[in-house]
Amino acid sequence: MAAKTFETLPYELMHGASPRGRGKWTFAPFHLRNIPDAAVQSPEMGFTAAKEWAKRNPALSLFEVIAVLP
Repeated sequence: MAAKTFETLPYELMHGASPRGRGKWTFAPFHLRNIPDAAVQSPEMGFTAAKEWAKRNPALSLFEVIAVLP
């Protein structure tokens, strides 16, 4: 599997901090980050586990850059 890059700027601009902790995380292909239908939400889990979940998610697995949404 190719390495993925997670772009956290959309999250950081909204929350004023880097993503961390536990919750339901929302991801989208970076170039589709402003299209609500492109977003997928993880089950509740820690951020590190959520990134692994996003890498395996069929809606995101083909994209190199994945945005972490607020």
